[in-house]
Amino acid sequence: MIGLTRQIAKTGVRGYSTVATSGARKVGTFRGGFLGFLLGVTVTGAGSYYYLIDEYKVANNVIVADVVALQNSINNLEKHVKSLESKK
Repeated sequence: MIGLTRQIAKTGVRGYSTVATSGARKVGTFRGGFLGFLLGVTVTGAGSYYYLIDEYKVANNVIVADVVALQNSINNLEKHVKSLESKK
């Protein structure tokens, strides 16, 4: 070991090399990012779905209330017309 250190000190070059292993690739980052993206999209989609359903129900109730009010005013108008016809 001391001889190798002296050789490196003299020449400035190592007498050995390290080989990078190209074994198993790490896909944890990709898989984790992809699963995180899918989880985020799913949660956002579900929240949006329930929000839209709630807004739909509110709008539907407003329309039904308007239709009921229109029906009541038509009934009142019919009663008024009948009372006017009976007076003649």
